[in-house]
Amino acid sequence: MNEETCRRAGQIADGLAWVCAELDSLNAVMPDKKTSPLRHLLAAVRNGQDPADQLQALHIALRKAGDQLGVWGHLRTGPLTGVDEQRPFEPVYLCPLGRCSGRQVDSATTFPLTCAITGRQLRRDQL
Repeated sequence: MNEETCRRAGQIADGLAWVCAELDSLNAVMPDKKTSPLRHLLAAVRNGQDPADQLQALHIALRKAGDQLGVWGHLRTGPLTGVDEQRPFEPVYLCPLGRCSGRQVDSATTFPLTCAITGRQLRRDQL
């Protein structure tokens, strides 16, 4: 896998993590019609398909609905300053399907942490 492919996979994972964290508010903004980009994205993730096109469609739909950041504008890019990626120091909770970049503990309100898309329990690992 080349560097560009890895970066793209990381962006998709971060986009899915953002969707998972914001699912309630996204459901309020995006009508649950058969043609809803959110519905197509959730189906793609549940069916094990590549969600890149559906994330982009959701991004465009959110921008049209007035969210100027869409999906991609809410994501941070690049490594964290001062973080040694070789030394684990903090627990993280990862997507049970390995598709998104997970969830931060400080944003959780109930345990065990579960995926908003699949309902499965998140995997715990070290950052």
